[in-house]
Order: sequence, then C-alpha cells, then structure tokens
Amino acid sequence: ERYWPNIVRLVGHIRSRWDPQDSGVLRGDQPSTHDIDLRGVNPFMGTLWLAALRAGEEMARLVDAGDLAAEWRGLFERGSASYDELLFNGEYYVQVLAGDESKEFQWGAGCLSDQLIGQWWAHLLDLGHILPREHVHASLRAIVRHNLRQRFHGFKHPYRIFADGDDSGLLLCSWPSEGRPETPIRYADEVWTGTEYQVAAHCLFEGLDE
Repeated sequence: ERYWPNIVRLVGHIRSRWDPQDSGVLRGDQPSTHDIDLRGVNPFMGTLWLAALRAGEEMARLVDAGDLAAEWRGLFERGSASYDELLFNGEYYVQVLAGDESKEFQWGAGCLSDQLIGQWWAHLLDLGHILPREHVHASLRAIVRHNLRQRFHGFKHPYRIFADGDDSGLLLCSWPSEGRPETPIRYADEVWTGTEYQVAAHCLFEGLDE
C-alpha cells in the first residue's frame, strides 16, 4: 500500500512515453543497461515490460484495485501476443526496427542472449510464462546453440576481453545467418557472467537441464 501510488505513476509514465496507443508494445528509443538506447520492438525491453505488467496486475489485486488489475492484464495479453507475432522468427526472438530508425548499436536479426531476460524474471516471481512456452524453449536452445563458444583462440575482441584462449563462454549476441549491423549492439562479442547465470537459470526453470 505504501508503494502502490508510485507503481501506478511509473506504469502510467511508461505507457504514455513508450506505448501511447495502448498496444502493450514499447516503441521508440528505450534506455538500457547496455550503455545505449535500444530501439524499435525488441524482446530485451519487451519481456521486462511484460513481466512488469504481470507483477503490477498481481499487486493491484493485493490492494483491491480490481479495475486496474483487469486493465493491466488486458494490456499484457495484447503485448504478449504482439511481441510473439512480430519478433519470433521460428527459432528465436529478434529485434524489428521501424524504417526510419538507425541500426547503429542495435542487433536486428541477431540472437541476443538476453532476449528472454523478462521471462527469467517472471519465473523468479512465480508469474508463469509471458510468451508461448514452446517459443521460449526454442529460443533458449538457439541461444545456447549459437552463442556458446568452447574456445576463443583467434577470436576478435572489439571491446573488453572476459573470455580468451581455451575458455568457454556465452557471447552476448551472434548473427547465425546474416544481418550483423555495421555497428552492432555494444559489447556483442563479450562474455558476461551475469548473462550466463541468467540464461542457465532460465534453462533450469524450463526443465532444459542438458
């Protein structure tokens, strides 16, 4: 009850700033912890938003704000369906930019290891699946298949070196077929322990032990 007014204000701000059409999908420049703004429709910010809407719905019920809980639930359902339809390429979730949005520091058709970070968070909060279970499983398998390297001999490190030589590590992003931007998402070729833990924990949540 003490936090509730600020939660309502925060969700309202996000909706008015990044989703004025009440589509459930965030669009435009979205500040991120990658030291860049992410753009367009993307699963990194999108899954965090879907998890936040589900958490908000549950909190609304705790404070007897049933109308707002129903409103946020509807927004979540529209967003979940749209993100899945717009971004799932049959193997994993990609980023879709509008025609006038710059590709600089974005990943487009790449396989981002953090593409399901909001789904991992939703599982930690016991909120269930925010995207179709079968697509979540396919995406996790794709992340491990495309981004896990067993050795880094001869690997080009554009920024910092967190894995080298005979190390194994999960790259932040890869482009399995094509479409790597000339200036890709910053740190794409790095290995982050935090992302590795997130992906591994998520695999365990989904029963993908191997």
